[in-house]
Amino acid sequence: MPETTTRSPYSTELPPVRPGLRAYLWAAFGVAGAMVCAFLLHRFVPHANLSLVFLTGVLIIAAKWGLGPSLFAGVASFLAFNFFFTTPFYTFAVNHDGDVATLLLFLITAALTGQLAARMHDEIAKKQAGIRRITALYGFAKRMTAAPDANSVLKELTRHLYHFLESPVAVLLPDTEGKLKVSGGWPSLNGIPLPLDRLEAAWKVDASPPACRGVSFLTLGTARGPVGLVAVQREPLTSEEEDQARALCDQAAIAIERTGLVTDLEEARLISETEQLRSALLSSVSHDLRTPLSSIIGSSSTLLEYSSKIAAGDQRDLLNNILGEAERLNRYIQNLLDMTRLGHGGLELRRDWVSVEDIIAAALKRMEGALSGFRVALAVDSDLPLLHVHGAFVEQALVNILDNAIHFSPENGPITIAASVAGEKLHIDTIDDGPGIPEAEREMIFDMFYSVTGSDRHPRGTGLGLAICRGLIGAHGGEVEAMAGADGHGTLMRITLPLAHTDES
Repeated sequence: MPETTTRSPYSTELPPVRPGLRAYLWAAFGVAGAMVCAFLLHRFVPHANLSLVFLTGVLIIAAKWGLGPSLFAGVASFLAFNFFFTTPFYTFAVNHDGDVATLLLFLITAALTGQLAARMHDEIAKKQAGIRRITALYGFAKRMTAAPDANSVLKELTRHLYHFLESPVAVLLPDTEGKLKVSGGWPSLNGIPLPLDRLEAAWKVDASPPACRGVSFLTLGTARGPVGLVAVQREPLTSEEEDQARALCDQAAIAIERTGLVTDLEEARLISETEQLRSALLSSVSHDLRTPLSSIIGSSSTLLEYSSKIAAGDQRDLLNNILGEAERLNRYIQNLLDMTRLGHGGLELRRDWVSVEDIIAAALKRMEGALSGFRVALAVDSDLPLLHVHGAFVEQALVNILDNAIHFSPENGPITIAASVAGEKLHIDTIDDGPGIPEAEREMIFDMFYSVTGSDRHPRGTGLGLAICRGLIGAHGGEVEAMAGADGHGTLMRITLPLAHTDES
């Protein structure tokens, strides 16, 4: 094949072709093949038509190898046709004037057809170069669109410009103080000093960069103004190179501006979400801590001021109210502590072998006062295996679920706790007789601070209990999910925990 110089895929110029010895050898083989075909056909076709066999060979060589080998093949075919197929045979002499005209016409036709075929070869090469350039630009545009940050944009830009211009490239962007700094390069500018002060002064007013020996500058800018500068260690650039380089720089500038806007929007979103969380937490904590405290203060002050006038039964009711509100307050504080530990990754599991019955009994004991107005039923399978868990965390998760059931169950309504094994997992189900949770909200209730409206007897919750419950169970490799109760009525909250064999630690 012809030897070609390596060119950038962005170039639309035809790469210079320098046919090597191999091309001329193939041309010689082509002429020899045409001679063989002519020897096989000379008894069946007129003498003048044999020249078409040689012309066909010249066309094939011109289309494949270009002008030089085609001219060589044309001259060689002319000599071979004269020597082997024109009388007198095996000499270069010509007896008839008509044969002289035939040979000259053959030589001229071979030269013209070779030239036309070579030109066609050049046009095809130009079209292919144009396709490669368009493909490269399309790939660059796609990578600019997908670039997640400014560093990725700069890396792609400098790499493409380096391969296009075949010269080192550097990008200068303003820092936080507005001063131009070298922010990336491919591979480097080989220590050439850049007049940063003069470049910065020109860049700020969107003027042409000052001249710098051995370096050409391109502006990174959008419709909103300049973004930065690109320095190329080469001068001068051709008009075609400069136009295509500017097109690349314009795409990169837009991508840099886009990534900056995305970063700003993400920061604004995080600030907004943080502020919303802070406001929700303060509002929730202030409300849910004040309610039990107000009840405790009211009951305590009544006992202190009117204890001699209050019957013993009423005093006991007030004391029970103080105890219940104190336990409620303790649950709120425990949830806040658990939320803090979950948020900072400070949850440390201390696993031990515990029975499901013990966990359920401990949770019911803690919620004894709150559950006094409900009909609690147990449906725990016999011979349940031990759980290798942090018992206090699972108990707290069950307490949060029971507290949620109390909020939504009617007065004296049933609350059922069931436990069973399903394959290699254990289910702890809590079923209430409340209004149920809409299917669209069954995942949202596990989000921090999300809470549906409670019943008339209980205020809206903090929105922390179920989120913490999922975090505590998730730390054990389990999951918590909300489902519809029996016959689509009420809610079934299911804790699923993986079972561990007793020989595992």
